[in-house]
Amino acid sequence: MYQMKYPNLFSPLRLGNVVLRNRIISAPQGFLHLDAESLPTQAAAAFYEEKARGGAAVVTIGEGYIDSVHGIDIPKGIHLDTDDCIGGISLLADAINKHGAIASMELQHAGMYASESYVNGNAIYAPVERMGEGTKAGARLHGVLIPEIPEEVILDTIDKFAEAALRCKQAGFGMVLVHGGHGWLLNQMMSPVINTRTDQWGGSLENRMRMPIAVCDKIKEVCGKDFLIDFRFSAADVCNPGGYTLEDGIGMAEMIDGHVDLIHCSVGNHEVEESFVVVHPSMFLEDACNLKYAAEVKKHVKTPVAAVGAFSDPQLMEDTLAAGTIDVIAMARGLIADPDFPLKARMGRDEDINRCLRCYQCFSGLLDTKQFSCAVNPVIGRELENIFDTTPYKKKKVLVAGGGIGGMEAALEAAERGHTVVLAEKTGRLGGALLCEAGVSFKKNLDRYLSLQAKRVMEHPGIEVHLNTPADKAFAEEIKPDAIIAALGARPVIPAFIPGYEKEHVVGAEEVYYDLEKAGKKAVILGGGLVGCELGIHLAIHGREVTVLEMASAPNFAGNMLHGEAVTAQIAIHGIRLLTNTKAVEIRDKGVVAAGPEGELFVEADTVIYAVGQKPLREEVDELRFCAPEFYSIGDCNIPANIAKAVKEGYYAARDIGRI
Repeated sequence: MYQMKYPNLFSPLRLGNVVLRNRIISAPQGFLHLDAESLPTQAAAAFYEEKARGGAAVVTIGEGYIDSVHGIDIPKGIHLDTDDCIGGISLLADAINKHGAIASMELQHAGMYASESYVNGNAIYAPVERMGEGTKAGARLHGVLIPEIPEEVILDTIDKFAEAALRCKQAGFGMVLVHGGHGWLLNQMMSPVINTRTDQWGGSLENRMRMPIAVCDKIKEVCGKDFLIDFRFSAADVCNPGGYTLEDGIGMAEMIDGHVDLIHCSVGNHEVEESFVVVHPSMFLEDACNLKYAAEVKKHVKTPVAAVGAFSDPQLMEDTLAAGTIDVIAMARGLIADPDFPLKARMGRDEDINRCLRCYQCFSGLLDTKQFSCAVNPVIGRELENIFDTTPYKKKKVLVAGGGIGGMEAALEAAERGHTVVLAEKTGRLGGALLCEAGVSFKKNLDRYLSLQAKRVMEHPGIEVHLNTPADKAFAEEIKPDAIIAALGARPVIPAFIPGYEKEHVVGAEEVYYDLEKAGKKAVILGGGLVGCELGIHLAIHGREVTVLEMASAPNFAGNMLHGEAVTAQIAIHGIRLLTNTKAVEIRDKGVVAAGPEGELFVEADTVIYAVGQKPLREEVDELRFCAPEFYSIGDCNIPANIAKAVKEGYYAARDIGRI
């Protein structure tokens, strides 16, 4: 008999008359690649299908709006308020159901944050009359007087939730997630801070919970008692001085208990900027950091309870379920990083899981391009493309020059496609420049990923690895490859333009990462990019007094502003001195002379650390350029960027080889 490693994680759960095949739910993710009518495309279906194929018990579609006139906060989202949606969303339901998972749709209404509805000239409402505010959807509503939602609109909205759920059921969905959290309409009505109405729809807990309970009861009435409701709410309004507490959240849960099939505990408010990095935990927070809220709610209700937020360790998930702390675990980014997470864990192959780095690449991709991307999963958002990539290719001998993050991905994909791969790495280890961050507490999943990729490469029968071997022209001429993928990376820029740069107490960021003892008690970091700021946090955690000098008006977070929010919060938490618009003029024995907005200043330092950029190894690349008929250069040796770019370029360079 097969010995199940995680029996509690993969035990079935009965909700009503429906049985979930395990305790892992794919939490809502809004795939924004919709058609002109805001309906899902085949690409969207392929995106969600990967989660079902990977073993999740439930796959939840994000951003399903029950009122496209009064309740929209973003231009793109699935509109569920007419029957026209049924054909489109049935595409999603079928893609999920055929793999044994339950298809679920998030039902959402933005309420007083329905900025897109307002911009389109439609009325929007708040629980009580108030001025518009917020940092995201609400940012467009500053100075707008939002009227109180009339009772007839409340009743109509309740009906719209039920009608949307019925359309989902007709399309093949077995569940809906009623969104009562994160500051959206139902959460606004539930909040003791926001909903101060004096009629039956506000004020007391009973009155504040009247609308969400009515929504859920109406869905059961219209769709039948066996149609499942996953009720997501914010158990506490974290990082919001004017928000409500966990005690308030417990009261809400007690009221909704018995009206739904699953109580799904999140935290926070979408429009409170500081809460984003807790609602969607940053790499600086511990695994399962929001579990404590769901665990407390569980003590007070009979309905099964789900937790969400920074779950990536199957053993932690197993132990949590075994202890009865909660009943279900919802994952979003973890299943973007590796949609096969459940299947790998069930097979006892958890060491082969690509764990989420919590770097916010996925969110940044959505903000910038309206498409999903992932630092460690180059396929995400391109599932349909890969399904139909049947281009014939010829098997060739491939030299991968460099064993960093892009080179390893390229070697693995080339070998998987049947090419004979030779990987040459000039050092004694695979992993490249990022190996220096192995000891950083908040980069543990990156370290795990590098180790996993290195193991995959070393053990792959189709890859011949040469360590301590420069991938130069002589080596290429010796092995005579048909194709070369240059993944040689970049090296730190040495600030020779600053007098005193050659002094003994001046070191590069990479050196300090490798050996923390090279940093004295007081450290000045030259450069306020991600390398400098994250190193500053690492040093501060280990008791150093840190000052970061940045010439620009703000730190440079390489376009990843959400991770930047997390970094900025950590800078404040650890008391790091960040001086912007400040340029190092001279490095002296006891510190740095700098020029700032108020003139010249002297910053004391035992150690001066430079993090002023990377220089691509283009000359080394050019040496290899004509050593094979096919040639590709990827990652930092082109333009220094990030992990996602290196991984994606390595993956697709390997897939391009041998087409002709």
